[in-house]
Amino acid sequence: MVESFQKLNDSNWGQWKMFMRALLVKKNVWDVVSGLETLPAGSPNSKPVHAFRRKQAEAIAEITLNVEPTQLIFIQGDDPNVVWDSLTKVHQARGMASRLALRRRFLRLEKPEGPMQNFIAEARRLALQLQEIGVTVEDEDTILVLTGGLPPSYDNFVVALDSAPSDLTLDYVITRLLNEESRQLNGEASYAESALAARYKPGEVKTVLSHITCWKCGKKGHYQSNCKKEEEANLALSVVVEEDKFFILRRSI
Repeated sequence: MVESFQKLNDSNWGQWKMFMRALLVKKNVWDVVSGLETLPAGSPNSKPVHAFRRKQAEAIAEITLNVEPTQLIFIQGDDPNVVWDSLTKVHQARGMASRLALRRRFLRLEKPEGPMQNFIAEARRLALQLQEIGVTVEDEDTILVLTGGLPPSYDNFVVALDSAPSDLTLDYVITRLLNEESRQLNGEASYAESALAARYKPGEVKTVLSHITCWKCGKKGHYQSNCKKEEEANLALSVVVEEDKFFILRRSI
C-alpha cells in the first residue's frame, strides 16, 4: 500500500511532521534521521557502514519525495539528521506576523457545510500548528473556538453548555457536539429545547409578558407577585413610623 499525505508546504509543518515521522519509522530509517543511530566505526566498505549510508540515502529520498518544490532548498547534503533539523528550524520560526495570522485563523474558525467531525478536525489541526510555533493552546481555547463557530441552529445547545459544570473537558464538548449534530440530522429536539418544552404543558400557550396586566397596580409588563407597588408603600410607611418615633423622642427630651 502506497502512503499518501499532503506534501510539506509553508503552512502544514505540524501535521506533515507527524505523517513523515510515521513513514520513516515504517521504513526503518527514523533512527538515522533523529540521530539515535550514528555512523558506525569501520572502513567505508564495511557492511555496517554501508548499511548505515543506505539508510541515510533512503531517508533523504523519502523526505525529498514528500515536500513541495519550494521546500527543496532546505534539503541540502546527504545527512538526513541535518536536513530534518534544518526543516524544523525553518518551519518553527516564531515570526510575529505568522503567529498572528495563524491565531486569527484559529479564533475566527467557523463550521462549514459538512460533517461536524471535519470542523473538529480543522480546529485541532490549527491548534497543533500553533503549538508547533510556540503558542500555548489550552483545551478551553479550543472549546471556545468550537462553540463560537457554530451556526445559529446550535444556539440553544451553546446556552445549555454554558450552564454546565465549570469542569468541562474538550472530549466532553466534542461528544456533545457530535450528539447534537445527530439529533439535528434526525429531526429530534435538542436537550436544551426538550428541557424548555418540559416547563409547559402540551397545548399551553405562553402569554407575552408585555400583555400581562398587574392586578395590584394596574400596569402592564409584570405579574402581581412581582409588583413593586406594595413594597414601595411599605417602605414609605416605615419611613413615616421612624419619623414619628424620632419626633416623640425629641419631645420627651
